[in-house]
Amino acid sequence: MSMKNLPDYVILDGPNEIGAQVLKTPAQPLTFPLSEEDQKDIQTLIDKFNQEEMCVGLAAPQVGISKKFIIVNVPDDPKLKNWRPDLTDTLEKTVLVNPVYKPVGEKTVTAYEACFSVKKSAGPVARYESISYSAYTPDGQLIEGKASGFLSRVLQHEIDHTEGKCFVDHVPEGKLITMEEYVEMRSKKMDK
Repeated sequence: MSMKNLPDYVILDGPNEIGAQVLKTPAQPLTFPLSEEDQKDIQTLIDKFNQEEMCVGLAAPQVGISKKFIIVNVPDDPKLKNWRPDLTDTLEKTVLVNPVYKPVGEKTVTAYEACFSVKKSAGPVARYESISYSAYTPDGQLIEGKASGFLSRVLQHEIDHTEGKCFVDHVPEGKLITMEEYVEMRSKKMDK
């Protein structure tokens, strides 16, 4: 699929929130073996992910596909570690089908989050510090793991999208900041 044929992001805070219902509704789980349509949808998400310069995760509903799969890439990147000092666990680019997570313990950590589906703002979100997760690869292999720190946050953020939730649902009232403020804050930390 050429880059110009990729779908736009579904935006929650746009002028008329076209298609935003897909972000507010739990996505459909996939069944194996995957259909040809499911495989094409996964490739669309991979292509969309690959066109972004700074992206650690995307979920299918963000591109208007109401199916339960995500893509995550949390590398061991020193610049990213400046912004996310809790970057301890990593995961190379992986598509996770039908992902779920459970908290490991009750400890939460609050940090700022942003999203391609929320153009105008970012905000502080409390997430479980550690989770266990399971999912399938596109060819049906079970993946199970534990994640802490920033990887745990990314997985929770993306899996939430497949459950009809967005990070703004978790931000305390009055705590959203503008995207400009967020980008400036992130740039100062990453350029250390």
